[in-house]
Amino acid sequence: MTTPAPSSFDVRPLEQEDRDQALDVVWRAFGWGYRQDSVDDVFAGRSIEADRTLVAVDASSDVVGTASAYSLRMTMPGGDLQPVAGVWMVTVAPTHRRRGVMTAMMRRQLADLAAGGEAVAALWATEAGVYGRYGYGIASWRQPIEVDLSRAAFTPHARDLAARSPARLHLMSLDDALPHLTAIHDGILGARPGTLARDADRWQFLLGGGDGRPPAEVVVAIGPDGPTGYAAYRVREGKPGLVPTGVVAVQEVSATDPATHAQLWRYLLDLDLLSTLVCESRPVPDPLAHLLVDHRRMHARLDEALWVRVVDVERALGARAFAAPVDLVLDVTDDVVPANAGRWHVVVAEAGGTAVVRRTDARPDLSLDVGDLGAAHLGATPLHVLALAGRVVEHTSGAVAAASAAWSWSPTAHTAEIF
Repeated sequence: MTTPAPSSFDVRPLEQEDRDQALDVVWRAFGWGYRQDSVDDVFAGRSIEADRTLVAVDASSDVVGTASAYSLRMTMPGGDLQPVAGVWMVTVAPTHRRRGVMTAMMRRQLADLAAGGEAVAALWATEAGVYGRYGYGIASWRQPIEVDLSRAAFTPHARDLAARSPARLHLMSLDDALPHLTAIHDGILGARPGTLARDADRWQFLLGGGDGRPPAEVVVAIGPDGPTGYAAYRVREGKPGLVPTGVVAVQEVSATDPATHAQLWRYLLDLDLLSTLVCESRPVPDPLAHLLVDHRRMHARLDEALWVRVVDVERALGARAFAAPVDLVLDVTDDVVPANAGRWHVVVAEAGGTAVVRRTDARPDLSLDVGDLGAAHLGATPLHVLALAGRVVEHTSGAVAAASAAWSWSPTAHTAEIF
C-alpha cells in the first residue's frame, strides 16, 4: 500500500490570478480534455460566481482544488421559492487526492453558509460515495429513459387527450421562444418541489448550445390564450442504412395542462427517421408511461438526482410546508455544522403549514443524522424508508409514521436541469 506524501494547503476565496489554474483543475478532474475556451468565456457562459468560489492552494501557490456555488432559488414543498446554494465545481487535482483537500473545502464552504448564507445547499454528485460525509442526503430521484420509437404507440385515451389540445405547435429559435418559455416555466414554478427559477443566462446555457453541443430544437405549444407548453430536444443523426437509427435526445418537456403534455409527447414520438428517444432526467413516477400502450417500450432505470444539505435546521424547516400536522422532538447529529446538532422541537399546526422549530431538552421522539434530514427535505425520500434502512431511529411509537406523513409532498420533487 502506498501512502500519499503529506501536503500543506490553504483554502481561500478565488482571486483574479487563480482563474486560469482553477479552470484547468476543473477540466482535468471532470475528464473534459484540454480547455479551449478563454477564462472570461467560461465564467460568463457558465455564470460562475467568482465571489462564491473557493480554491485550495498549495505551498507553491498552485491551485489544487476548487469548490463553488450558484445562488439559486428553488421551489420547496408548499410552493415557496427559497434561496439555495447550488454547490458545484468541487474538484481536486489528481496530484493532491486523498490528502484532505476536498474535506477542507467542503467544511469551509459549509462554515461560510452557516455564518450567514442559505439555510439549504444542494448538488448533483458525480460520485455517489462522496457527499454523505459532509451531511448531504439523496433528496430526489430521476429516471433516465430510452424509448423504442417503432413500438411507442399511444393508448386510445392518450390519442384523444392530445387531439383535444387547442394549442398549435411552433418550431422556434431560442430567442423567439424565450418569452414563451419564461411564461410557461414561471407559471408552473411553484407546483413541484425542486424546480429552479431561471434567468436569461440560464436558459441560454441550457438550450443555446456550447460545450460541444448544438443548440436545442424548441417546439412551443401556443393556444388561444397564450403558450401552454414546450419541448426542447436535440437530434443525433444515425448511421446510413435501410432502417432509421437516429436518436432524439429530449432535454425537457413542460406543459400547463394534460392535453398539451400529451400533444408534445406525441410530436416527439412521431419525429421522422429516428429509432430511439432518450431523456436523462424524467420525474419519478413518469406520466409518459401511462400514455403508452406498452410502457415496457420505455426502458427506465432509477438514479439519484439532487443531494440536499440542511445547513441551518431552524431556518430550513421553517421555510417549507408540511403535508400533515406534527409535534415531534428530533435528535439531530451533525459532525460538520455543530450548531445543528442536538434536540429540536418541531411543531406544525395544520396540513400545508410551516414548522415552528425550537431548541429543547425534552426526550426525543426520533434520532437521525442531518444527512437524512436533508434527504427528506423535498418530500421525495420518505422518512419511513430511511427508518427501514436503520438511518432514522424511533423512540416513541408512531413517530416515524407521523413524521413520514408530514415530511412527504405531492407532486414528487423533480429538478429538470443539472447545475
